[in-house]
Amino acid sequence: MRNYLIFKEKARRFNEDSEIQALLSEIRSHQSDSTDGPLKFSKDRAEQIKSMDIDRIQLSRKRLPYEKLDQLVIDLLLGMR
Repeated sequence: MRNYLIFKEKARRFNEDSEIQALLSEIRSHQSDSTDGPLKFSKDRAEQIKSMDIDRIQLSRKRLPYEKLDQLVIDLLLGMR
């Protein structure tokens, strides 16, 4: 029961942390609106991805906040936040 209560508190802090929530909002805003749920593998989807014209230079300039989000969550779980 003690572990449950600890993680319940961590979840509350996660939900109330403005910096974490801002990063999650940023990530969600960049996700494609063309899917309603998790992506599933299909031959058609694989062909669609293979035919995409992706500019790797432009993609490398895109801000990816996952590293920062990862660090904030680890800090929260370890009690540093």
